[in-house]
Order: sequence, then C-alpha cells, then structure tokens
Amino acid sequence: MKKLLACITASWLVCSVAWAQNAASFPSRPLRLITGFQPGGVSDTVARVTGDKVGELLGQRVIIDGRPGAGGVLSMEIAASANPDGHTLYLGQPVITISPNFRNKPPVDPIKAFAPVSLIGFGQTMMVIHPSMPVSNVKELIAYAKSQPPGSLRFGHSGAGSTNHLAGELFTVMSGARLTPIPYKGAASNQLALLQGEIHIAMLPVLAAIPQVKAGRMKAIGVTGAQRSQAVPDVPTIGETLKGYDVPVWYGFVITAKTPVAIVDKLHAATQRALQTPEVKDRLFSQGIETQLSSRAQFGKLIQEDAVRWADLVKAAGIVLE
Repeated sequence: MKKLLACITASWLVCSVAWAQNAASFPSRPLRLITGFQPGGVSDTVARVTGDKVGELLGQRVIIDGRPGAGGVLSMEIAASANPDGHTLYLGQPVITISPNFRNKPPVDPIKAFAPVSLIGFGQTMMVIHPSMPVSNVKELIAYAKSQPPGSLRFGHSGAGSTNHLAGELFTVMSGARLTPIPYKGAASNQLALLQGEIHIAMLPVLAAIPQVKAGRMKAIGVTGAQRSQAVPDVPTIGETLKGYDVPVWYGFVITAKTPVAIVDKLHAATQRALQTPEVKDRLFSQGIETQLSSRAQFGKLIQEDAVRWADLVKAAGIVLE
C-alpha cells in the first residue's frame, strides 16, 4: 500500500511539474476562439474585440472560428471536444445553460463539459416589430396577437435554444399571445427577415436594432432584461407590463473541462486585464455590452445558477424546446 501511495504521489508531482511548465510556455501557437453565430452580430463583435486584446496580451493571434447553426449548439459541441491544451476557447452564452432543457438533449452536458475562464459582461435584447403592425407597446401587442388566429404572428430568433428564442417563447407563455417561432442562423438573418416582412416580430441585440428603429424600419416594443438598457433608456422593459418577465444575456469565455488549471488561470488573468483596457471596455459598451470583472469561481457560480433558473423556468412555464 505504501509503495502504491508513493507511486501515486510521484505521478501527481510529475504531472504538476509538467502542467506548470506547459503554462509557462503557453500559448505556443495562435489561439482558436469558437463562436456559435454569424459574423457581424454582437456575439462576433464580443469575440473579436475581447479576443484580439487577449491575444495581444498573451503574444499570440486569436483566430475567430464561427460555427453558426442549431442556436449555438453545434459550436458548443465542437468546442467541448477540443484538445484540452488551452489553445481552443469558446464564447459562452446562455445556450450553455438553456440547451440541457431540450427534448433532444445535446450529445454533451455543457455544464460538465466546460470550465469557466472569465465572464466578459452582460447585454440586452430588444423586441422589435415590423412597422406595418398597428401596435406601439407590449400591452397593445398582446391584445393584437390575441385578436388574430392563433399562431398567425411569427417571431424570428437566432436558432432553437438561443437566448432570443427563449425570450420569445417565454413571452408567448406568459402573455397568452400565440406566436409561431421561426429560426434563423443569427441576428443578421433574423433582422433581414423582419425588414423584408417575412416575420412580424424579432428579438434582436439592442445595438443592432437601434439604427433600424431610428430609421423607422422597425418599432421598438421593449427590452428583455430586468432593467432598462443604458443605450435606449426611453424603451421600457417587457417586465414593466408583463410582471416577472426577465431574460438576461451574458457573455464569457469557457474552455474544455480537462484543460490544466494553470493554463485556465493564465487565460483568466489575460481576459481580466483586457476588460480593464479602455479600447475593449468602450468598444463593447458601444455594442450594448456592459463589462464586468469576476473571478473564475464567480463566473462558474453564475453559470450554475443560470442553469437552475432556466430549468425551473422552462418547467414552470411549460415551454417545449425541440
């Protein structure tokens, strides 16, 4: 038994030394940052702005690898199976905490498959409608939807299980307004569909919607968070009319769970430094993202609590995610 314990201890020490050496020389090549949505959207911007600065601080390029599809689930599966050497990051969003509630669950359990690296910040989603619709606020929209044949009004989202998909489904359940969800491969496609009149309602990132609203090509109905957006303080929250409605949107870096802790800590430190630079903080704020510093433990707690929140909400509201 003593020999066995000695062998185990020796092996652990060898591994610890190897991990420390790997962390000291990390990164040894360009980093890959996987995202789940199309180029040009808020997710892509968050990845590029933050990733570029992290790469600069670590002395290596960060290459964005966009894998749109299935509301972000496809990219999540690819990232979860990456080599755990620290060179592949994933831009985490609530798809990580929402997807376990799908009727057809993803092949990986994202809560177990990923380790938290760093929270980046929080954003807002805006409910917008086609200007031809004869309503101008949440109360009028609910009344109008109920006056139409069930399911005749269509709302667009960025794919099954995306945050804006859940935002629309939750609105449908809580308001009693029967809407038909229409999936697209990202915010840009969703926005175009609304502009062309393919759908009546869309859930879009606030900063993507603002120019179209100002130009009169869309009407702003409400934002999905608990607080009004600093970017559009005159637009009410949906929860001001529909009590209890709240769909927060967070962004952060995660990595496959088997990655050595020393490397994850190094990535966390670089990300925290990046978030404190004016060029990252100001650029993200201009895109409607309010940055927030945190420890890895705090970010992990946020993910765990968000997963429980969505599981309870989906069950209580009777939302079915295909």
